Amino acid sequence: MNFKKRKKQIISKLKAIGTMITLFAIRTNMVFAAEGENTTIGTAEVQQATDNIKRVITSIAMPLGGVLIFASVVVAAIKMIANSNNPQKRSESIGSLAWICGGGVILGASLIIAGIIINIATNNSGNLLGS
Repeated sequence: MNFKKRKKQIISKLKAIGTMITLFAIRTNMVFAAEGENTTIGTAEVQQATDNIKRVITSIAMPLGGVLIFASVVVAAIKMIANSNNPQKRSESIGSLAWICGGGVILGASLIIAGIIINIATNNSGNLLGS
């Protein structure tokens, strides 16, 4: 009994130490910026970064999401066909279509939110707000 109690105390102390180390690691303030000329971010860099983000979203996220949704619908359809004789399993596979629709809505919303954030951050001009 005493051994278990001591073990719990040691584990709780180790958890506290780990938490403190993590908090100190997060809290460190390091800045690696140089002073002088050519250290500011110009319009060209912001425009290039914005274009890169838009390109990644349109060339990777949208097609990948579409392929995943299509594959999920195909798998659900195959499950419905395979379970045509079992009403309970067939209703479960029909219920998976709701999850697929939910995933599609989340994907679409995330793409819309990413576009809104990019437009707000750059004021749709390539310049960061406040600069």
